[in-house]
Amino acid sequence: LLLLNMSKYSNYINLTIASTAIIIPSIVYVLYSVYSTRKSNRSLDFYDEYSNSSIININVNNKIKKITILYCTTTGTAKTFSFKLQSNISKSFKNIEVTLMNINDYDEEKLNTEDLVLILISTYMDGQAPQSGRRFVEWLYDMINDFRVNKDHLSNLKYAVFGLGGAIYAENYGKAAITVNSLLQQLGAYPILPVVLGDDAFNLNKRFKKWISEVIEQILKFDKNSIKQKSDKVVKSTEGDCCKSDSNKASTDCECSSTANNIVTNTTTEEIIEEVEIEEEDLINNKYAEYESEDDELFPNKTFSGIDDDEPVNIGNDKQVLDMEDLGNSINKSINTEVAREMVTKLQRKALVKEGYRVIGSHSAVKLCRWTKHQMRGRGGCYKHTFYGITSYQCMEATPSLACANKCVFCWRHHKNPVGTTWRWKTDEPGDIVSEAINLHRTMINEMKGVPGVLPDRLQEAMTVRHCALSLVGEPIMYPRINEFLNELHSRNISTFLVTNAQFPECIAQLDPVTQLYVSVDAASKESLKAIDRPLFKDFWQRFLDSLEAMKTKQQRTVYRLTLVKSWNMNEIDGYVELIEHGQPDFIEIKGVTYCGKSDASTLTMENVPWHREVCQFAETISSRLQERNKCSTVYSIATEHEHSCCILLAREDKFLINGSWHTWIDYPKYNELIMDYYASNKKKVFTSLDYIA
Repeated sequence: LLLLNMSKYSNYINLTIASTAIIIPSIVYVLYSVYSTRKSNRSLDFYDEYSNSSIININVNNKIKKITILYCTTTGTAKTFSFKLQSNISKSFKNIEVTLMNINDYDEEKLNTEDLVLILISTYMDGQAPQSGRRFVEWLYDMINDFRVNKDHLSNLKYAVFGLGGAIYAENYGKAAITVNSLLQQLGAYPILPVVLGDDAFNLNKRFKKWISEVIEQILKFDKNSIKQKSDKVVKSTEGDCCKSDSNKASTDCECSSTANNIVTNTTTEEIIEEVEIEEEDLINNKYAEYESEDDELFPNKTFSGIDDDEPVNIGNDKQVLDMEDLGNSINKSINTEVAREMVTKLQRKALVKEGYRVIGSHSAVKLCRWTKHQMRGRGGCYKHTFYGITSYQCMEATPSLACANKCVFCWRHHKNPVGTTWRWKTDEPGDIVSEAINLHRTMINEMKGVPGVLPDRLQEAMTVRHCALSLVGEPIMYPRINEFLNELHSRNISTFLVTNAQFPECIAQLDPVTQLYVSVDAASKESLKAIDRPLFKDFWQRFLDSLEAMKTKQQRTVYRLTLVKSWNMNEIDGYVELIEHGQPDFIEIKGVTYCGKSDASTLTMENVPWHREVCQFAETISSRLQERNKCSTVYSIATEHEHSCCILLAREDKFLINGSWHTWIDYPKYNELIMDYYASNKKKVFTSLDYIA
């Protein structure tokens, strides 16, 4: 009967066995896939912030005998930080060999033989690694995509990554560091710490200090016998609870009190961290703003990235992802609800002063132009003297905003000034800025007394400022009280030459009349403008076009300023012509780029500087091409040149070529009269560029 019954249900039994054979492997496969996915995303889960649970437990029995530090930098900050890291580790561990090198010089094939690799990497344009790190990243991609390479190719490698960048770059903030971290994990490498990002505008120094501390703590975990006693004070072991308190001396059998072969004795991990304040040389090559102790008092529980220090951001989990729009809202909220910070930090101020700037208040500056000094000696004046009739030795070069929304490759300030897309700083009074600027300018003029060649009468006249070139550095139009600032200058009979980088069209539209308004036209296409100006705005090209449109509505003198960079932007003739046809400015200044020496922030050399004859040829080509196209009635011709500045002026014939003679100079007393009438009429009595031709 039993056999008959079993035979009766044999089909069901066979079906059950077959189903089990299929289901169980499927479950195992799903679980393994989930595990693999979580493992590959582990570092991204810890992205940007620390928490008590974020420290990864490593195999403490595997001692570290050698550490390699790799830096990848654009401006030099990552390199400086690497030296700081090397110094701290070398002082903390006696017998660990610490090697530091540029990632471009590193042989990637050695990665699997390393004990520990520490990578410091900044982010360049579009979230890419700097040029020196491109080969390293490409090698990682090649290894991942090569079917012959095992996915655990770097399973012997332990590493940590620190990313330098700016949160203002939104989704590209620290992207190079995140990418390298992810690629290493995909090849089986093991992170001893989560990837950490430092914002060079707010918390870079603070984050880096904390990261060094965590790195050293993790290194200690590789050796159970690494921490020693300090007289009566016993340091708690990172692995056990054998040392209960400072008053209880550890026994000779306690692992915590054993002599370590490679650890500096009588110290703790907090005590061995060397102070890593950014030095002046860092500032010279980068837009660094220190997260100072005063800020800790103002914002005790916040970082300026809008993220709580105690909350980890989980990139691998959609529920915990911080959307960049939310990040921006968080930044604005924290800025609006707290005390505004000063734009210029103590370190930035020190670097700017070293280069001859006189910093005014918290965000403005003035500097004595070399042409001012030149003409005081009875020599020639600047190109503005030749083109527009200013008195160079009575001109003050200043700015109410040291911040800028671009990082142009040819910037002669080498990016020492802050950057930003919105005004988020303390705002100084316009009158105070102008008064202090004039006082500081006069002080610098007075310092010329006794300099060989200075003419006494010009020295005396130079004490009276008659012109202000608002082109010193930064983006003057960002200053939220720019119209009041201009009024302060005009009320002192000071003419105004304002330069904007064409990223704030709404500010241009709201701008009161200036003597002459410039817009920098550094390229004629979206791609080249991005490469040359390196703008912060995502919609930089539309902003650029909108700025030209806003400028077109101005009735006073307008100028397109073209800076020619050989091999970068001199082949887009038709593109420039189209922009000129669109905006039809009064003048077009075409100037060869000025080489200001080697800079880590730029790859420009003397080979990128055009000869004056090349600038002349370019100007002639622009003029003839405009006439050939015949798409606008305006005719531009060469009005004058300033060979020393490698600069050419194209002017509109319909406005400034009168009876066969060029009239590009300005009647400054007449302009002063017109602008004061404009203010007196509550901005209703308007005037045009033709009303103050000399």
